Amino acid sequence: MLSFFKKHQTDEQLRKSLFDFLAEMEKNLELFYVMDQRQFITSGYLTDVWPRVKDIDIIKRHETIAVYAQDIEGFNQALKVHKEYEAWYIGDVNNKTPENARKLHALKAELDGKLKNMEAVIILAGQDLEREMVQLGLLKS
Repeated sequence: MLSFFKKHQTDEQLRKSLFDFLAEMEKNLELFYVMDQRQFITSGYLTDVWPRVKDIDIIKRHETIAVYAQDIEGFNQALKVHKEYEAWYIGDVNNKTPENARKLHALKAELDGKLKNMEAVIILAGQDLEREMVQLGLLKS
């Protein structure tokens, strides 16, 4: 009887984690559309749920989900580097040299390049996750 309750609790945790991950993907897609429409990057993508789901078998079997996590992390890291450099550049008039300006623009261009690919990455990963959830009976097709 105790094993039944443990299995049910584990299944419920899996269900909650998968739904949380799907909701986070949907929020990240919304963030993409806002940044793309405004042509202005205001924040990074959400990654709170990834550590909870990255070792689940149905997550690990999809390359698109691994690419999603890698690209989200890469974007967030590039954003952090850009913002830190931008703050340093703006912080002191002596930092505002043509060479530093070129570097700042190169960091911004790299960030913009990473942003352009995110829509397809998020959509493909979300579709694979939804298919898995349908097969598990968690979503209806």
